[in-house]
Amino acid sequence: MSAKMPEPCATRTVVFATCLLAACGLGRPGSDSLPLQLNNQWRSAPPQGHAAAADRRNLAAGDNLRFQELSVQVLAVRADPGAPARQRAAQLRLTAGDRREERAVTQGEAFNWGAYHVAVVAIGAQGELGAGLVSVEIGELRTLPGVVAASPIAGGAELRLRIPHTITRITLHHTGSPQPLRPGDDPVASLRGLQSWGASDRNWWDVPYHLLLDLDGRVYAGRDWRYMGETNTTYDPRGHLLISVLGNYELQEPTPAQIDAIVGLMAWAVRYFEVPVERIGGHYDFADTGCPGRFLRRYLEDGSLKRLVAERLAGGR
Repeated sequence: MSAKMPEPCATRTVVFATCLLAACGLGRPGSDSLPLQLNNQWRSAPPQGHAAAADRRNLAAGDNLRFQELSVQVLAVRADPGAPARQRAAQLRLTAGDRREERAVTQGEAFNWGAYHVAVVAIGAQGELGAGLVSVEIGELRTLPGVVAASPIAGGAELRLRIPHTITRITLHHTGSPQPLRPGDDPVASLRGLQSWGASDRNWWDVPYHLLLDLDGRVYAGRDWRYMGETNTTYDPRGHLLISVLGNYELQEPTPAQIDAIVGLMAWAVRYFEVPVERIGGHYDFADTGCPGRFLRRYLEDGSLKRLVAERLAGGR
């Protein structure tokens, strides 16, 4: 994923003092507790959105999103470069049981269809992130707050739905900023920029990643891991714990502190979520992208990251 510059606690006991202050459900007593200090004091604005039975996906023409009984297929996309939102549209086919309908929906439009609320959150034009993709969100009406269920517009971050999921994979990203993150740069400013950009430009209810790292290997709490992360590509991030490294690793080498922190985080996540080491991967494994950048990707492609995680687990750290 690339960006310009994606609540109550889980029931498990939080063991770090830093975690006691701000949700996320990270860590539990004993050897499964998070082995690194977690910074969750960086936010200038709280996360938004509403937890609900829902799903959201970026769909290209021909793609289909099925949620419960409802199937939404994108038949065609109209999004000329520079066109205002009202001129961007998608032709959708909705199917549930014996009922079927085709309708043209403009960017930012929302409507109720049977037992569901459907929102076209964004449509990407050529030259933009997510070009040609339609961000479709489906929520089960009975689980939605009234402000969302009654809305004829998709709205911004405040109307987004938090998609519950269960972690089954651990996936590495970089934020893909235009410039590398350099010593002396303020990582908190980068995080706040990512959060505000995601809200204003992507209508995301929080930063897209669950955990983020700076050059010194410091770990920052991102999106509550109980909810699905975000992507500008077509892969389905449901089930993925998204770990992202601040900066652009097409342009910069990761620091030893970052590699050590990534290994520590992944070893913790393997044990905590009971995810096999074999399910560690990169964004590029699931979408047409170079993320997390060639200088991080090589640790995945040559197997060294999985090996280091396995060694860390074997050593009991």
